[in-house]
Amino acid sequence: MKVFLLALTISLFAVVLAATERLSSKAEAFDPSMSMQQSYELRCRGGGLKFNSTPGRTLTSGEQMMNVTIDFAVGTQGAGTGKPNLNPGQCSWIDRGFRPGEPPQIRLEMVSFAQQQQALHGSPVDRTPTAAERFPDAQNVPQYLSSSDHYWTFWVYNTANGYLQSTSQRSFKLLKTLPGGGRFPLPSKPGNVNESF
Repeated sequence: MKVFLLALTISLFAVVLAATERLSSKAEAFDPSMSMQQSYELRCRGGGLKFNSTPGRTLTSGEQMMNVTIDFAVGTQGAGTGKPNLNPGQCSWIDRGFRPGEPPQIRLEMVSFAQQQQALHGSPVDRTPTAAERFPDAQNVPQYLSSSDHYWTFWVYNTANGYLQSTSQRSFKLLKTLPGGGRFPLPSKPGNVNESF
């Protein structure tokens, strides 16, 4: 029994030593000087944004990605957190307007068709005007934002190469103020979805 316990202890020690060695080699490969870029919230109003898409990489799932650029008019004041102070086709930071030299273009990678799996399996594909709120992709987001009644939020950072890089994005719903000060999102058709993806 003692021989068995000794062999088990040595085996466990070898496993722990191997795992520690793998972790330390990964830690050495990580460059601590490479920090994550902090992204800031940028709100955009539809009805004048200029979209351009080019094919990007293909995921292992078979989904085609698109490299999307969005050109916009810069906002001179902050978009705010309630009803944005934006004209159609304009984007601005939540807390301030654009400063001279800040780029008026967003770049991001977006799936070409977000409902590919539904289509492949014969499930219904959402083709309503608000499909981008639930299944945003390179086809329906430009269509959705062709309306000045629709808004979108991008989290971006300035690359210092003439464009803002988006790290995340989603639809934005205006909040309706109720008597007494309560607020809730305006309903969209069908349903009301304001979730990140």
